[in-house]
Amino acid sequence: MKLIAKRKLTIFLCLCVIVVFTACQKTNKTGTQPSSDTTISEASSNQASAAFSEPQSPITTDTGTTTNASTQTISTIMGDVTVPLNPTKIVALGNPGDLVAMGIKPIAGDNKINLFDGLLTEDSYTYITSDDYEGIMALGPDLILIASTPAQADYERLTAIAPTVVTEAYSTSLSDRITFVGKVIGKEAEAKKALSDFESQAEAYKAQLIKAGIENKTITVMEGTYLFGDKYGRGADIVYNYLGFRAPDKLQEVFSRGDMYLEVSMEVLPQYCGDYILSSVWDGSEDLSQNAVWNSIPAVKDGHVIKIDFSDYFSRDLYTSGKQMKMLVEALLALK
Repeated sequence: MKLIAKRKLTIFLCLCVIVVFTACQKTNKTGTQPSSDTTISEASSNQASAAFSEPQSPITTDTGTTTNASTQTISTIMGDVTVPLNPTKIVALGNPGDLVAMGIKPIAGDNKINLFDGLLTEDSYTYITSDDYEGIMALGPDLILIASTPAQADYERLTAIAPTVVTEAYSTSLSDRITFVGKVIGKEAEAKKALSDFESQAEAYKAQLIKAGIENKTITVMEGTYLFGDKYGRGADIVYNYLGFRAPDKLQEVFSRGDMYLEVSMEVLPQYCGDYILSSVWDGSEDLSQNAVWNSIPAVKDGHVIKIDFSDYFSRDLYTSGKQMKMLVEALLALK
C-alpha cells in the first residue's frame, strides 16, 4: 500500500511540474520577448511602416530631383514643374519639329503641317497658337512645351490646363535644347540619336563647302534692316554653328554683348555685311534691287546673296533645320 501511495504521489508531483512548465511557456509566448527577438520585431515593424509611408519607387532624374515612378520634376526658368515620365499628348507651342525629329508626334503645335512632309497628318495634329487656351484645353494634353518665357498670367493659364515647360529656345543652343526636351519627355536616347544624325549631316555638308572653296567666310543674315544672331531662325543657327561661317567682326561685336539681333539703317548696312548675305523675304517685302546703297555692297556686286522664304526659315527646330541646311548648301554651291 505504501508503495502504491508513493507511486501516486510521484505521478501527482510530475503532473504538477508539467502544468507549471506549460504555464511558463505560454507566458513567454504572450508576454515580453527576449531582447534579441525584440530587435527583430522592431526592425520588421519599421520596414512595414516605411513600405506604406514612402513614395512608390523613388527615382533620381538627371535634373537632380526625386519623383515617384510615374512623374519627374524638371527645373525650369519658371520654377520646378512635375511632368509625366512618358507623356503621350504633347502640345508644342514652339519648335514642334524638335519632337518630329525624335520620332515623336505632337498632337498640336504652332507650326503649320506643311513643314513636316507628311510625317504629321491633319487627323492627328492641330495647328494652334499659344493664346488659344480653349482650343488647347479641348485637346486634353498631358504636357505643354513652350519656346520662350511667357508672361506670368499667360503661363498660369497654360499650367491650369497641363504641366507646362519653357524650353528657352531663344537663349539656349539647339543641341542643349534638344537634350533638355529629350529629358522632359523621357526620350533621351531618341534625342541623342536625332541630334547626332543632324550633326553628322552638317559635317558632311561642311566638307562639301570646303571642297568647293567656301570656307573661312563671313555671312550676314538679315530681314529688311534687321540683322540676326543664331537664336532667331532665318538659317542663322545653321550657318554660324554648323556650316563654318562667322558673322562680320562689327556684327559679331554686337552678338558678343548678348544681343540677338540688331536693327540698322540702310546707310550703315554695308558696314555689317559679310562675304555672303542670307536675306529673308516674303510676299510684299521691300525690293532692294534698285537701291543704290544695297547695290554698293560687295556681296551684292559678287552675286553672293541668297534669298530665303520667311515662312520656310522662321523656325529653328531640329527637323526643319535639317531641311534648311540642305537648301542653304545647295544654294551656296550654286553660286560658284
